[in-house]
Amino acid sequence: MNTNSEQWKAECEAREWVARYKIRAMEYGRGEARAWWDDVCKDIEKKRGKKALDELKRMMNEESSKNRREPTSRG
Repeated sequence: MNTNSEQWKAECEAREWVARYKIRAMEYGRGEARAWWDDVCKDIEKKRGKKALDELKRMMNEESSKNRREPTSRG
């Protein structure tokens, strides 16, 4: 990543894909969500390359980990 803006965009994209996956899993089940995600990954790899896909997956894992560690406040 070259700039803070590019980094921010990549983090937003990672959060968006995590959210989409979770919604898909809730609506259709984990198996269907996984099949859908595999297709999305193939498309991303074709358009951007393996390195970009691996970076996106890494960032998605970081975002998922953040969400698991952060306590939710309920008031």
